[in-house]
Amino acid sequence: MSPRRTPPPLLTIHVEAGPPRPDWCRTCKAHTRFTGDVLLLTPAGVAIVGAYAGCEICDEPEEVTGRG
Repeated sequence: MSPRRTPPPLLTIHVEAGPPRPDWCRTCKAHTRFTGDVLLLTPAGVAIVGAYAGCEICDEPEEVTGRG
């Protein structure tokens, strides 16, 4: 019979959206776009693993654009 292996320690990581920054929207031709980094938080530190972006005008929910 082989000895039991101890499981590796639990690793806690978190994925967080970094703070948004204003940006230029090429569609609206205004500073209505926002962009930010997707951050991976681990015991070893912080890493940027992606980005997110959107526009306050162009990315309105479907319910709002149906008014009129």
